[in-house]
Amino acid sequence: MMDGIDEQFAMLNTNLQRCMSSMKDGNENASQLVNIARAQATATQDIAAEIRQRNDLYAEHVHHYRRHASYQYSESDIWAMLVELNIQDEQLMDQCYKFLCDHPERVKQLFGMSYERRMTKLFGFMTRH
Repeated sequence: MMDGIDEQFAMLNTNLQRCMSSMKDGNENASQLVNIARAQATATQDIAAEIRQRNDLYAEHVHHYRRHASYQYSESDIWAMLVELNIQDEQLMDQCYKFLCDHPERVKQLFGMSYERRMTKLFGFMTRH
């Protein structure tokens, strides 16, 4: 009877050792996965910072380009500005759009002004013309 108990104890001991070894391997794997995740997070943050820098440079370039004297505002730029001005009357919106498309020098002047002054200046341009 003691031999049976000793055998079961030996088997239990062997199983416990395997279990402990497996847990140790699992902890090492988990630790490696955490280190990999940290490295990926750091790399992602670095990439995001580079993207932000490039976006800032691009925005600065676009801003400079639009202020350059030879820049021509497109019809979609004009339309977007008129939409921002929130002109409710469709006929008036169409008249403003046509006027600005026909007078690109006036478009440059409007884009150079503050948003608040654009509507007044636009109507001034249209009534003097």
